[in-house]
Amino acid sequence: MRSGWLVTSLALGVAAVGSAWINWRSTRHAANDLVSAQAEHYRDEVVATNRVEPAQRGAALDSIVRTHSDGGLLFAAWVRPSGALVASGGQPDPRSLAMTDSVHQQMIRLGNRMRAIFPPPGAPRALLFGGPNPPIIVVEFQPILATSLEERALRTLLIAGIAALVLMTAGFGFWRISQRFEAQQRLTALGQMSAVLAHEIRNPLASLKGHAQLLVEQLAPGSAESRRANRVVDEATRLESLTSDLLDFARTGPIDLRPVDPVALTRGAAREVIGQQAKVESANAPERWPLDERRFRQAVLINLLRNAAQAVPAARPPETRVAMENGDLVFSIRDFGPGLPAGQEQNIFDAFFTTRTTGTGLGLAVARRIVELHGGHIEAANSPGGGAQFRVVLPWRRSSS
Repeated sequence: MRSGWLVTSLALGVAAVGSAWINWRSTRHAANDLVSAQAEHYRDEVVATNRVEPAQRGAALDSIVRTHSDGGLLFAAWVRPSGALVASGGQPDPRSLAMTDSVHQQMIRLGNRMRAIFPPPGAPRALLFGGPNPPIIVVEFQPILATSLEERALRTLLIAGIAALVLMTAGFGFWRISQRFEAQQRLTALGQMSAVLAHEIRNPLASLKGHAQLLVEQLAPGSAESRRANRVVDEATRLESLTSDLLDFARTGPIDLRPVDPVALTRGAAREVIGQQAKVESANAPERWPLDERRFRQAVLINLLRNAAQAVPAARPPETRVAMENGDLVFSIRDFGPGLPAGQEQNIFDAFFTTRTTGTGLGLAVARRIVELHGGHIEAANSPGGGAQFRVVLPWRRSSS
């Protein structure tokens, strides 16, 4: 259905533009024919002045120009090939009337007017002017009707192009929205299923972990049995972390915004993940910002800091920065590891996408969801100096208290 709507929109847009273009081309041809017919009509009017006495031909040509001024006629004349006027009416274009070719009919555009040049009307009529070098006919006129037709066709073409662009944009937008809606529905269903599974697994898992811890306490430290029991505790802890991530991923409730010190929040998260050597740059940080303290700390800051810490050696901890940029609060976390896989800068935020064999692929998906609930966005890129850099950008939002 989505593809059919997109294809239909594209086909309708192309058809609309194609039809308008054909109409424009046809109108241009018709306008050219109309200009030629208009010029020939004026030529016949000028030819008729052969029957007028030479002294009165100028007045006759002036009368013709006045009679056809509504149709756009501006100038009519008998002209020698050298450009000398024999008889004329109206005002010509200031450009030279000298003709290099007085044998063939010519149509010349001069700004908003057309200059039509016609060869001598024939030997018997030429003799009326005397001599073997008879004058030619020149008429200049504005092709008002033809221009109006062309402009109307061009407007139709532009309107059709705009309508086609809007239609195709709407079709593409609907296709993209429906894609996102379907993906969101799949994620919602997946989240609901994950939540059910996490709830069902959490209680027996807690029992398993508790009994394994009791068993570890009863076994001799360092024995094979103790190592196996510790392995059970470790795996239970990992599964417990997975169920927590699943529940965080499935949770859709509103966030609880409260004024929080973003620097203190970041420092606390950094010390929990990295230790006392953690440093947070805060030269341009606000004192308070509306945040859901618990969810932002756990799902965003600790997730990002843990990923950064796992990517770098302990001797060089990640760089963390909190600052204001263009009115937004920005959390920046940069590591000095191998960086992000090429072309995967956005895929890493997809649910269950991971590059580590022990990862769940939910940490960054949950982080993005919490950031978006705060009205912000999260960016990931490779730093020019090496390593990966994550930026969380939050616009100001009024807190609930």
